[in-house]
Amino acid sequence: MYIELHAYVDESMRIHDGLYVLAAVIVPCEYADEHRAALRALLLGKQPRLHWRDERPKRRLEITHAVAALHPNTVIVIGTRLKPAKQRRARRKCLERLLWHLTCRDVSRVVMERRSAEGNKEDLDMVNALRAREALPQDIHVEWTSPLVEELLWLPDVVAGIFARAETGDRTLEDLLSGDHLVERISCD
Repeated sequence: MYIELHAYVDESMRIHDGLYVLAAVIVPCEYADEHRAALRALLLGKQPRLHWRDERPKRRLEITHAVAALHPNTVIVIGTRLKPAKQRRARRKCLERLLWHLTCRDVSRVVMERRSAEGNKEDLDMVNALRAREALPQDIHVEWTSPLVEELLWLPDVVAGIFARAETGDRTLEDLLSGDHLVERISCD
């Protein structure tokens, strides 16, 4: 039985630690609405979305437990030795590896958090270059959208934040995050 898989992608940068983290959470389409509902249930008051960077430690723990309950299937590419002037290069290197891993997992659609128009164009140019080299299948759909429109983009935001924190030595939340995690580290220099 074929199960359609979609991946949701976001980043976390820790420039002072020399880290660029690109995370994807793979969600079977049949569970997408269930995951969205679980994420919306975490919102407080008029909070429009979950954003890891804005959460306090106690909330981060609560969010980590809720995401762990979804048993996420993740792919995390961690770029190390990031230099502030080389952020674009780091993203390209990490994105290439991430898309390769997602292709190997038969993901049919990749939804990335929208960035600036220029940033989205750079990503699209990268996708097209990978397709031209036949390093990315023509039939994998890649798109960019806002986390205000697609709640499932909150998942990789959380995962990227947790793994960036773990990479700097605090593995407390990573240890709580059950699921299937593939982590690859690459040098960004």
